[in-house]
Amino acid sequence: MKDNAINSDQFLLKSVAEELRLPLVQISRLAELSRGSENDLSSDMKTIESSADLALQLLESYILGVELSDNQREIALSPITIGAVMNDVAHQVHKIAAQNNCDIELSIKTSKPIMGNYEAIKMAYLNIAHSIILANNSQVHKKRKSIVFAVYGKGTKNMAGVYGNDIQINKTSWEKSMSMFHKTRQKIPEFSSINGSGFFVASSILESMSLSLHPSKYKGNKGLVAGFPLSQQLQLI
Repeated sequence: MKDNAINSDQFLLKSVAEELRLPLVQISRLAELSRGSENDLSSDMKTIESSADLALQLLESYILGVELSDNQREIALSPITIGAVMNDVAHQVHKIAAQNNCDIELSIKTSKPIMGNYEAIKMAYLNIAHSIILANNSQVHKKRKSIVFAVYGKGTKNMAGVYGNDIQINKTSWEKSMSMFHKTRQKIPEFSSINGSGFFVASSILESMSLSLHPSKYKGNKGLVAGFPLSQQLQLI
């Protein structure tokens, strides 16, 4: 079991490193082009900033996921609402969404409290959002991309998901990709421009809190969702 865990971490590290290659190359090239240029560099600087933020976020998420899964960091829980987390994530990805011609929508249907770790959950959903935004399937269908951050009640849980109008991911492809990733670090076939490491980092973070990420549909869009058990004690206060 220990060898399997080590191999899984090695595959994930390789996947993260590969996905970091593009933003870091962009930073290097844009910085080089910017030196000595007399043109307005505001657009280039915004791209450099977004690329750097994406690279740092993925690295920080990977480190967090490994620390949580290896019990190197204790998960501190506090009363939170998932809607507040998703609102924060939506604001943080606004710049990169705009640069990729992607519209953002918030759909918060419930504000019932849960006990959770705000920063860890936010990090997981930042990875999901970035992966969906950066997937370039919209170029094939010639339609503007949109992403929906949704929170809604389902039984005794708050469901929180990120959905896109141009992605095709279902239970079968998700389970197959998860299995292949842990064994051979294969790309998710539904995405032509990313290898899906953001999804796997997010899944690892949520799993450390006994939460499961899985495919779902919302208002005709497909995406990934996790269910957060409601805090019965907090609702009685």
